[in-house]
Amino acid sequence: MAALLKKRALAEYSTQITEEAPPQKYKCVLKPVTSSNSAFAFVSLLETNNNNLQLLLRISEALHFYEKDIPDPEAVTKLGDHFRKEKESAVRVIILSIFSDMGSLPDVNAQLTLLIIEETISLLKHETSHKVLNQGLSTLLRLGKKLSTNHSLHLKLIQQAKEHLTDTSPSVKCKCFDIFGELLPIQSQPDTSMQNQILRLLGEYIHNEDARTRSCAYKNMLTLHNRGLKLDTSIYPEVCVALKDDYENVRVVGLKLIWLFGTTYPKTLVKPSNGDSDSEICLIDDAFGNICNCITDLSIRVRTEAAQLLGTMTSVSLPVLLQTLDKRLMADMRKKKSAHERAVESVATGTWVRGRGYTQDKAKEQLEEDQVNIMKSGAYGAFVHGLEDEYLEVRSVSIDSICMLSVNEPNFAIVALDFLVDMFNDDIQEVRLKAIDSLCKMSDHIEFREDQLEIILGLLEDSSMDVREGLQRILSSCSFVTKDCLQICVNNLLDSLKKYPQDKKSIWNCFHKMGSLHASLTLPLVPELLAIHPFFDTPEPNVDDPAYIGILLLIFNAAKHCSTILQLLEEKTVKHYSYLRDTMPHLVPYLPLSSSLTSTEMKSVPTATAKFMDTVLKRIETVENPRILISLLKVAEKDLSRLSQIDTEVAGTARFNSLFISSQLLFARVTKNKLWSSDACVEQQNLMKKSIGKLLKNSIKMQHLFVGLSSAELAAVRQFKLKALALLLVFVFKAAGQSTVNQTVRALCHYFITQVDEVNRFLVEENIPGEAFTYQVRKELSLLEEIKTESKKPSVLKPELVSRMLLPLIEDLKPVSPPKPNFNIKMCNAVINSPIGGPDTTYKFTAGLVMSVPLDAEISYLSSTKPLRLRLKYPDQQTHLIVPRIDHLRPNQFYSDAKNMYRLVTTALISHQVWSEACFVELNLVLDFTDIEGAIVHSLHPLNELCVVSLCKPVKLHVSPKPVRRGI
Repeated sequence: MAALLKKRALAEYSTQITEEAPPQKYKCVLKPVTSSNSAFAFVSLLETNNNNLQLLLRISEALHFYEKDIPDPEAVTKLGDHFRKEKESAVRVIILSIFSDMGSLPDVNAQLTLLIIEETISLLKHETSHKVLNQGLSTLLRLGKKLSTNHSLHLKLIQQAKEHLTDTSPSVKCKCFDIFGELLPIQSQPDTSMQNQILRLLGEYIHNEDARTRSCAYKNMLTLHNRGLKLDTSIYPEVCVALKDDYENVRVVGLKLIWLFGTTYPKTLVKPSNGDSDSEICLIDDAFGNICNCITDLSIRVRTEAAQLLGTMTSVSLPVLLQTLDKRLMADMRKKKSAHERAVESVATGTWVRGRGYTQDKAKEQLEEDQVNIMKSGAYGAFVHGLEDEYLEVRSVSIDSICMLSVNEPNFAIVALDFLVDMFNDDIQEVRLKAIDSLCKMSDHIEFREDQLEIILGLLEDSSMDVREGLQRILSSCSFVTKDCLQICVNNLLDSLKKYPQDKKSIWNCFHKMGSLHASLTLPLVPELLAIHPFFDTPEPNVDDPAYIGILLLIFNAAKHCSTILQLLEEKTVKHYSYLRDTMPHLVPYLPLSSSLTSTEMKSVPTATAKFMDTVLKRIETVENPRILISLLKVAEKDLSRLSQIDTEVAGTARFNSLFISSQLLFARVTKNKLWSSDACVEQQNLMKKSIGKLLKNSIKMQHLFVGLSSAELAAVRQFKLKALALLLVFVFKAAGQSTVNQTVRALCHYFITQVDEVNRFLVEENIPGEAFTYQVRKELSLLEEIKTESKKPSVLKPELVSRMLLPLIEDLKPVSPPKPNFNIKMCNAVINSPIGGPDTTYKFTAGLVMSVPLDAEISYLSSTKPLRLRLKYPDQQTHLIVPRIDHLRPNQFYSDAKNMYRLVTTALISHQVWSEACFVELNLVLDFTDIEGAIVHSLHPLNELCVVSLCKPVKLHVSPKPVRRGI
C-alpha cells in the first residue's frame, strides 16, 4: 500500500505540462483535372478491377465534379465493350447512365454525342432487361434533346422507339412515348404522314390495360399539341372516355386535354358527350360540361384540377355558365321542385280552403332508372359542389374560378354573389380571405342587399385584422341598393371602431370611399348622422372623436358629388371641415364653402413651390465667391428645411436638398479646422471623429433613405460620400501615426479605392460628368499604380501614399450646389400609432422574463424591407436591434394609390433585470445598413450606430421589472 501511494505521489510531481499548438488553418484547393483524377482514367481499369460496380460509380461521380474533363471516343468504345461482357443488369444500367452524362457535358462536340447515341442503339438491339431498356431510352431522349436541330437523328430515334414498343414493360412503353412527344419534328416537317402515324400510334394505346401507359399516351398528345402539332377534333370523344378511367392520373391528363380542345376550337360544333340530344353544341360548352362532371370526383387532385380549369374557360355561353350555380336535387326517382315552382303549380291547379289541392291524389311524375344519371349531370351545380367541398383546396380554387368568370360576365357575377357571401361563414380563414378578395375584384358588377349585408358585416367582429381590413375594402368598393343598406353599414363600422380602435385609419379610408360612391344615398342620412334638429341647437361634437371624424369624412366626400349636402351643413360643421382639410388633405376633398376659404387652410400650390425652390437653387449656382456662397447656402438650408415642414407634396425634395446643403456646410467647417490633418489631443480627436461620422451618416441617409432619386442626384451623393471617405482616411492615418499603420487603416484605404472604382464606373455607365475632385483622385491613383508597376513591387497601394495624395485635394475643396430640384423624391419615414408611451402607463413584468408590447406602425416609402429593424434602448444604454417577421409587414391599404407603403403590426419583446425604480425604454423603427457600409463602422469604432438611420422619434415606455417572488 505504501509503495502504491509513493508511486502515485511521484506521478503527480512528475507530470509534464505541454502547451497545445495553435490550430492550423487549412485551405481547400480544387485539384486541376489531370489524368490521375480524370473520370475516364478509370475506364482502362475496368478490365483488371474485380469490383467493376464501385469503379463505375466512381466514374459517374467524377463526371459531376470535373465537368471540364472531355471524354474521348476510346472511352466510349471501352465502356461499350464492357457492357457486352457484363451479365449484371445493374452494372449495364450504370454504363448507360454514364453515356448520358458524358454526352450532356457542356464541352462535348456533336460528333462525340452522335457516337454515343450510335453506341447506345447498338447496345440495345439484343437487350432483354426492362431496366436497361428504360435507361437506354432515357439516354437517347436526353442526348436527342441536346441535338435539337438534327431532325434526321430524331427520326432515327423515333424509329428505334417504335421497335421497342413491343416490350411488355409499361415503363419502356412510356419512354417510347416520351421520345415521340419530345423529338417528333413538327415545324420543319412538311410531310404530315409521320405526324399522323405517331398520333395514330398514341391513340391505339389510350385504351391499354395499364394505367401508366394510358396516362403517358394522353400526356404526350398534350406535349405534341403544345409544341405546335394541332390535334384533330375527331379524337375528342375518345379523350372524353378518360374521365371515366379508374386511375386519377389518367383523369387528370384527360381533363387537361379536354380543356385544350375547348379553348383551341371553341366554336366547333360537336354532339353532346352525354348523348341526351342529337343537336350539336359548341365544343367549348361541351368541354365545360365534361370538366364540371369531375367536380364530384372521388380524388381531391382531380376535383382541384377541374375547378381550376373552369375559371380559365371564359368563352363559355352564359346559359351553360349559369347552370354551374343551379343545383338539381334528385331523390326517390322523382324530380324535386323548388318552393317557387310548387307555389306556381298550386295556384294554377287550384286549392281547397285548408290549402289541400284537389289534384293531390294524382300520380306523381315517375322517372325510369336509365334516365337518372347523377354523374352525367353536366354543368348543373358544379360550383355549388366545389364551394361545399370538404377540402379547402377545392373551395379556394372554386372561389378563384368564380371570380375570374365573373369579371368577364356581369350577369354571372350577380348570380354568384350570394354563393360568395355564404363563403364568409367558412371555418378556414384562408377561404374567407379568398371570398373577400374575389368580391373586391367583382365590385364593378354587383350591388349589396340588406340580407347580404347582414352576413357580410358579421365579419367586422372577426379577431383577424386581415379579415376586417378585407371586409372594409369590399364596403369601400361595392355599391348598395338602398339608403338603409348604407345606414346599416355605417352603424356597424362605428361599432367596429369602438371595439378595435387600431382600425381607425382603415375605417376612415372606408368612409372616404363610401361617401364618394354613394352621394345620393348619403343625402337623406345627413340630418340623422349629424344630429341636426330643425328647431334646437344640438351640442357641438368633439372633433377629435374618431367616430365623428368618420361620419364627417363620409358626408364631405359625398358633398363633393352632391352639392345639396352643402346647404344642410351647420356653421360648426363647416369649421370642422376647415380643421380636417388642414390635417387630412388626402381624405377630405376641396368644397366651395365660403367660410372655409380662409388663410388657415393650407393649399399646396405645386407651381409656386417649384418656382420658389428653383429660384433658391439657381441663386446658389451663379455665385463664385466662397464666402458669399456659404452665406447663401445657410439661408437656403433654413428655407428648404422650413418648406419641408409646410408643404407635404415637396417635403421629400426639400428635405433632400436641405440635407445635401447642410452636409456641404459641415464639410467646409471641418476642412477649415486644421485638426483633421494634424496631431491633436484626444478630446479634439473625438470631436473631429464625431463630425466626420456625421458627414458619413448624412451621405448614407441621402443614398438609402430617399426614393425616386435620379442618376444626377445619385452621382452627386456618391461623389460627396467619396469626399467624406477621403477625409476619414486622412484623419485615421494621422491619428494612428505615420510610423504605425494598423490593419484598420489598410482596410479603410482598400475600401476607399474600391469606392473610387465604383463611382467612376457609375459615372461612365450613366454618362454623367464627374466633379473635379473625382477626376483628380482617379488620375492620381492611376499614377501611383503605374509607379508601383514600374518598380516591380506589390500592386497594393500603401495608406501613406494615398493619404499624402488626398491631403492637398481636400484642402482645395469648395462647397458644391445641389442638383436641380426633382419633385419625385420621397423620404422614408415611420409613424408609431401604438404604444403611445409616457409616464401615465407603466409596464410591469417579472425581471428575467420576457414582456411583449403590441406595436402598430406605418412606414412610408420604404424601398427595401431587409434593413428594417426595431430598436430597443434600455436605461443602461444597451441597444438591441430586432428583425421583424416578414409576415408582420403588410401593404398599407390606407394609401392604396401610393407605392412602398407598409404597415407593421408586431410585438416588441422587452426583457431585463431588476431596476431600483421605473425607467424609460426607448422604442423606435430604424434602418440598419451595417451589412452594406460595414467598412466605415470598423474605422470609427466608438460610433457603433453610424449606419443605423432612425425613421421616427422614439416612443418612451415606462417599464418597471419586478423581482422574482420566492415561494414560502
